[in-house]
Amino acid sequence: MAGRDELLAQASALDAEAVAAHSDERPQALLRRQAAELRVQALGPKPYPVLICSSCFRLTGWLNAAGVCAPDVRHRTHSSSGWPSTEDRRPPMPTESGPLLRRMRRTLGLGGPRDRARAWLTRVEPGETGPVAPEEGWELEVPVKYEQEAPEGPDLLVFFDAASVRFEYGAWRPVDATHGGKPVRLMPREFAASLPVAALVEAWNDFLQEIADHNRRLWRTEAERRVGNAAAEQARRDAAELQRGTSDLLG
Repeated sequence: MAGRDELLAQASALDAEAVAAHSDERPQALLRRQAAELRVQALGPKPYPVLICSSCFRLTGWLNAAGVCAPDVRHRTHSSSGWPSTEDRRPPMPTESGPLLRRMRRTLGLGGPRDRARAWLTRVEPGETGPVAPEEGWELEVPVKYEQEAPEGPDLLVFFDAASVRFEYGAWRPVDATHGGKPVRLMPREFAASLPVAALVEAWNDFLQEIADHNRRLWRTEAERRVGNAAAEQARRDAAELQRGTSDLLG
């Protein structure tokens, strides 16, 4: 039986085929449906719903009567109205905890080294999702959740999303996007709030893991780049020192 990584690789290959078949809608939809079904298999059994949107083919935890996910229902509603949407769809920033004065000092960039370290550790696992020491300009994706009424029906929905932040002046500040991009979307990101609490908790924990894995991959790539640059710089210095030594001997 194919493992998770193999299933996801097969799904990505089907998505690529769908892009190539863009001129023929029926095969494209079939390929995207097959890719979504492979992603459902990759996730495995879950206590929360893992459904496939019949419009965008992304995995979701909520569908309307026509089998369409909440974001697509909203998009169709705004498109059919003929008016551009004025709704702010950016994910809300997670709130920081701690004494008000300390948070104000962080926001104003007035904190000392200890404040910088505290702020850094609210978002970074040192050596896992970023550098060990606070570093100006470091970027992350952070998980957020919020509630909204369903676009159709009486349900209240819980949404999971990723907000982009950058460490500047000793505090985490929102940005439109990070250099590493948004995490690859796999698990569902919207659910009915009426689901059992245990199911919502597991869904949130799975989402936290998805975001953490994304940040770890970015740091691993950056750490390898830094090690490679340091080795190249040391090799350059060694070569220059050897050249100077040779020149001294010849002179």
